[in-house]
Amino acid sequence: MALWAQTDTPQDSVQLHEVVVKGAKTVSRVDGKLIFPSDEAKRASISGYDFIKRLALPGIKVDDVNETISGNELLGEVQVRINDVIATNADLQSLQPQSVERIEYIDRPGAKYGEGIGIVVNIIVRQPATGYVAGAGGTWMPRADLAKWNIYTKHNFGKNELSLNYSGSYRHLNGSSSCETADYLMPDNSFYSVERNSIGSIYRNKVHDIQLRYSNVDVGKHTFLATVGLSSDDTPRNYSLKSVAASDGTGWNQSSDNTDKSIAPILDLYWTMNFGKTQMVRANATGSFVHTDYRSWLDTGGDAFAYSVAGKTWALKSETMYENRMKPFTLVAGMRYNQKYINNMYSGDAVAYTQMRVSDLQGFAHLNGRMGRLSYLFGTGVSRQYYRQGVSRYDRIWLHPRLTLSMPLMSGLKLNYDLNSVPKASALQNMTNIQIMTNDMEYSEGNSSMKMERRDDHALTLSYESPRLYTQLMTMYRHCANPMMQHTYRNDDNKFVTSFREGKRINMLMVQSYTSYDILPKHLTASATAEVLNIENAGADYNHKITTFNWSLSLSAYVGRWSIVAGADNGFHFMENEYESKNIFSDFVNVSYRRSNFNVVLFWQNIFQSRLKTESVENHNLYAHKNISRRSTDLGNAVGIKLSWTISKGRHFTSPERDTNSLKERDTGVAK
Repeated sequence: MALWAQTDTPQDSVQLHEVVVKGAKTVSRVDGKLIFPSDEAKRASISGYDFIKRLALPGIKVDDVNETISGNELLGEVQVRINDVIATNADLQSLQPQSVERIEYIDRPGAKYGEGIGIVVNIIVRQPATGYVAGAGGTWMPRADLAKWNIYTKHNFGKNELSLNYSGSYRHLNGSSSCETADYLMPDNSFYSVERNSIGSIYRNKVHDIQLRYSNVDVGKHTFLATVGLSSDDTPRNYSLKSVAASDGTGWNQSSDNTDKSIAPILDLYWTMNFGKTQMVRANATGSFVHTDYRSWLDTGGDAFAYSVAGKTWALKSETMYENRMKPFTLVAGMRYNQKYINNMYSGDAVAYTQMRVSDLQGFAHLNGRMGRLSYLFGTGVSRQYYRQGVSRYDRIWLHPRLTLSMPLMSGLKLNYDLNSVPKASALQNMTNIQIMTNDMEYSEGNSSMKMERRDDHALTLSYESPRLYTQLMTMYRHCANPMMQHTYRNDDNKFVTSFREGKRINMLMVQSYTSYDILPKHLTASATAEVLNIENAGADYNHKITTFNWSLSLSAYVGRWSIVAGADNGFHFMENEYESKNIFSDFVNVSYRRSNFNVVLFWQNIFQSRLKTESVENHNLYAHKNISRRSTDLGNAVGIKLSWTISKGRHFTSPERDTNSLKERDTGVAK
């Protein structure tokens, strides 16, 4: 998928006006804005995650305990970069916030950022000097039996750097539960009702990741990075026991037990070369391999269904891009080629050998400039999407138009319009043509003949900035014609199978507002987000409409060596196909103290919710209507501590980083 973005340096970017927000200077541009964080925010932060969380950027949610950065899933993923190169988990853990010069916040991302990206946060840091930096950090949350740790070191020798990063985590949960009621429509038009309630559960997971990197950086001339890494993700136990009661008076226990283990080595090469002050060429290639060992066992109280999968996935991702910052516009053009081979061997009650080949060849070009007061970004791209599994094949060429317009209306007031048309692919596990038993009445089934869909987005954003206030109002309309949607049917054995087939349309209208206000400059900042969603899902045999309201609040305070960050949100309420999902209200408070190279953070999540309701799901299907409520005693009313420690000698800056974690293949096509 080809996207488009402004890649200008700050001095060449379209600067509409400058203001001071949150004690930090900001510069508006056609694809977003530049932010110069305050010294208070940088001094109080202990990692990249903590730093981004304190910025309270529009559309971004940071969980610095589980170390995840997400956004509104309707708009796409959040991509974090350091010096214009995708940042790994280890990079964000070891980031020294004091070295940050500025943040490029891009909410209209483009070609260089890849597929399915909604927001880009590019952290620009000063270049390395000779010396070293080493550090360690960890998180412990006793109630959830969660521990995370990381150790890193970086050594610089002039233009060269050698770094080693190791991180890991351990999680042992036994407080998760669910309550499910299901009504199944039988051939005689009567309903067979089943209630499934959790009796107990066990979940254990261990993750290890190590990466070694060499880089050579000549500022303003070239950059070369070579990374080798190895990661393992092991879930030795995922056990659940439920009591089942049916409307015919019968009852039984249902149990499931799964194990999942993967090992993934990776090799990544990244190179850039500048020609003068206006031209740049970039090339990168990533080769990865994933070995998967998955085992599943389900006992429905009379029938048992067990299978295992031995999977191998090979993947290559490559890209070349040329940029020329001419006047009065900037030209960006490039090509991207991705190739993936998947071999999954199923044995047991699900016997199959699936071989998939997926490739994507893309070419793109765009112009970015200004005509009078109007800033523009216009481009187009062409991609060839290819997929093969057995006799099923898909081969199609797509056109990707993209247009962004930005116009200042008056001092501090700006209007943006954005048009984006892209293809949307399904997860490969949904394309595995095999039936998997999920309970005594239901199966899931992939469809190897699934086709891609086109998604058209139109967004209009009005924003206003002043020395202490930033606010924006965005209206977005999305249309998907003939998308692949979930479809449930009753088979000859009176069981209910959920698969995928072509639907009619998916329409969505979103109105979203975001406001940030500097109550006490450099000491107290508040922000709020509110959005209304109107969604229509028209499948082959259903039509569901829903209107939801979502909101969030955050507050950041800085007093000397102390800082406090607090927030709350009502959960994300959304409908996809026939599934209506609502995450329940959550809140948090983080209190941190910094002393020299040592920092400690005490956090409290889901306050006073000892038996936290994490999600409520309703399946509106006519044949298999369900209500599911999920709770957790591990994550409710959870208190924890985070520690970090850093030492350095002769080094005060941070080098470019290159992603390995986000480039690893996670979609291995294994049906679960």
